Amino acid sequence: MAKETIISISEINNFDEMREAYEKMLIKDALGLKGIYQKNPDALFNRITAWRDTIFHIAAYIGSEEVLQVLVKMVPQSKKRELLKMKNIHGNTILHEVATTTNIKAADVLIRDLLFSDGPLNHENDIREREEILADRNKLGETLLFRAAEYGNKMMVMYLAREIERVGNLHNHYKRDDGISILHIAVIGQHFETAIWFLKKDPQLATYKDKNSKTSLHLLASMATAFKSSSPTTRILKKSIYYCLPSDSCNEDETDQLPLNLQNKDLEQEGLNQSDRSKGFKLYCAIWGCLAKGWKMIDRMWTEKKMHTSAVKLAKMLVRTDPSWFEPHEPEEDDTICLDRKGEEEKVKKSEANGMEESPEPDTPLFIAASTGIVEIVNEILTVYPQAVEHISKTGQNILHVAILHRKYKVFDFVKKKKEVQRLVRGIDNHGCTILHHAADNKYYQGGTKTTHALKLQQELTWFEDVKNQVPSHFTMHRDKKNMTADQLFKDMHQEQLKTAQEWVKNTSQSCSTVAVLVANVVFAAAYASPGGFLDGRPVLLEKPLYSFFTVMDVAGLASSLTSVVIFLSILTSSLEFEDFLDRLPRNLSLGFTFLFFSVTTTMLTFTATILLLVHLKKEWTATLTYAAAFLPICVFALFQFPVYYEYFVAAVKSIFDFVRRNLPGDWEFLQIKDD
Repeated sequence: MAKETIISISEINNFDEMREAYEKMLIKDALGLKGIYQKNPDALFNRITAWRDTIFHIAAYIGSEEVLQVLVKMVPQSKKRELLKMKNIHGNTILHEVATTTNIKAADVLIRDLLFSDGPLNHENDIREREEILADRNKLGETLLFRAAEYGNKMMVMYLAREIERVGNLHNHYKRDDGISILHIAVIGQHFETAIWFLKKDPQLATYKDKNSKTSLHLLASMATAFKSSSPTTRILKKSIYYCLPSDSCNEDETDQLPLNLQNKDLEQEGLNQSDRSKGFKLYCAIWGCLAKGWKMIDRMWTEKKMHTSAVKLAKMLVRTDPSWFEPHEPEEDDTICLDRKGEEEKVKKSEANGMEESPEPDTPLFIAASTGIVEIVNEILTVYPQAVEHISKTGQNILHVAILHRKYKVFDFVKKKKEVQRLVRGIDNHGCTILHHAADNKYYQGGTKTTHALKLQQELTWFEDVKNQVPSHFTMHRDKKNMTADQLFKDMHQEQLKTAQEWVKNTSQSCSTVAVLVANVVFAAAYASPGGFLDGRPVLLEKPLYSFFTVMDVAGLASSLTSVVIFLSILTSSLEFEDFLDRLPRNLSLGFTFLFFSVTTTMLTFTATILLLVHLKKEWTATLTYAAAFLPICVFALFQFPVYYEYFVAAVKSIFDFVRRNLPGDWEFLQIKDD
């Protein structure tokens, strides 16, 4: 049975006072707070929230400099250090809370008026006490500098680091209790400029590892959205805007040095060197700045581009301290193909049944970047350490195995240009898989970059063929430890995708055939119902110029609709096997969509010509409305169908170019169309 809680009258009065103080704190009413605490100075140290915060904690995390100045003046000299040691339920002091804000002047008020209120450093005990206050940890083991790095305000980090160095050293702040370093936490929060500043301060931070033996480069290599090459592909408009945006912040400070005198000055601007950029560039930045304020998409893209730039800078610094690629691992398989593995197949099944797993130790940053598609990190590692391209993982995989398995086309295209690729393509991992087996495996397949099921399957088939062109021809006969060739593995892994694509093609072809037949009926009927009727078997309006236009459009509509019907019927009667989806089906679908779109367009033009022949529109606005009404269905059809039509048109052109490259003499590589 729960124990009854009895609250006294004095406690109820305290609650009312706490509520009033809390409400005034939220609206930053400094004078109102001053009035409350002048009546009851002891209440300054009372806990007023469920998190056991004092009024100073709340003022600190709100970042209210004015309120803090008023409250700090009311604290007796004897209790100033004691106030800095008070913690809430999470173990955070007032300095922990202010470190999460961007208001450096508020932090300076607390440190100057509470920590250093008794003047310059005196004896050793005084120095030690100040150092302990600045190095105090919360329940996670985070110091105030660690918290500032976690929340990513670079100027706050710089300010706190300088104050800490006045009484001690920064090394005591570099790790929290779970082993995560201050550089790790900056990278995890994607505060890359802060991370760069820490690396310049102490390059040894790059070698720190967490409890999973991961360095900061491991974490950075797993952040696909932090780099342009691995970010989702955007449309043409966004690509154009992204390209035109300045890569750096136009107002970004050019130095990492804070001013020596921090009192009564704007800490975020005072003493910092101004940019020497040209007036033209400043004007260019100002224009984009105005656009970004009124257009959220531009503001978001600009922030993203600056993050991409900072991530590359950070990666270049971290790569130079990463020796992980040098750790040798000898593969279990040589580069000799195996045509039969019947005995090994049972062993593999038994090991899988027993739950044998690979080592939990992390991959190298090179392989993590390859698996996430970050070309910038792969490029930087192979630029600094060219020999790292031949690095082998504990599972016997090289960089091509990893990039191909994870469908990272850009990394594959980058690596295959290397001279060492002739050795890499012959690699066989510990599971007996070649790079062609990994191209067939859809374990990490995430849907590709295409929109329809047929094009998704075609993309997988094209990917498999591209990889097949890189390996020696006899490697297609090689069997992995499950006794499967790459072709067998591809068909086995893509059966469900084939069924889905077949169903989509059949439904689409049936729907389009129905529409094409309806269009054919309309234009066929229109041919025998001449506008204006007949006189002695001859069309009354035959001599009108628009009648010839009507006739041509009607015939063209009938011919194109019937042609599209024939094409879609041929698709419906085809076998729809894997080979059909590589070239023939995309080409036929593209032709079918083209003729169907053309038939709808000519039908509406026929309708327009009929209206103009029968109704003589003398007013221009009436004629304009008629044209608009006639072309509305065409515009709606184009708006919704053009993206699909465009993809199939590109696929059809690509298949034609590929045929030319494969079968005609000469160098036709310039005709190759690459997917994003």
